[in-house]
Amino acid sequence: MKFTRTLKPLKGQFELAPYLCVVFVLLFFMLFGGYLVLPVGTRLELPSGGSRIGTWTGDAFLVVAVDAGEQCYFENQIVPDLAVLKTRLAARAAAPKGPRKLYLQADRSVRYERLQELATLARDAGLSEILLGGGGGGNGGGGPTGAQGGSEVRRPGIPNP
Repeated sequence: MKFTRTLKPLKGQFELAPYLCVVFVLLFFMLFGGYLVLPVGTRLELPSGGSRIGTWTGDAFLVVAVDAGEQCYFENQIVPDLAVLKTRLAARAAAPKGPRKLYLQADRSVRYERLQELATLARDAGLSEILLGGGGGGNGGGGPTGAQGGSEVRRPGIPNP
């Protein structure tokens, strides 16, 4: 038995509206996708620096951030104890061609004694240089990142290049 076919695909008028609806929805998500998800991080109010001491030469460095509650962050993770931080810093510094500098981002309310503890800990871990990050100063930026402005929201462990 032979069946006759009356439907002829793609012989009618091309409907553009459904395709445009899909394209506009995809365009919306592509354009605003980065703004729909808030970045995860801790607010650091970096102190404003008057002038830069030294220049960042582009060498690799490790980043430790300290928030207002004096909680330390390393590699985007909370470090519960200074002994754990010391072992992690020593492991990264002992690697061949590992970084020998520490970039310390501290909130403006962090005590000087805490910064001194972290500097001593970094020196004991085998790091040779410690850079203290701060906000922008009079001659075009502060710290090794050259970031402008006084207080910024930064993700711990990731400096702005």
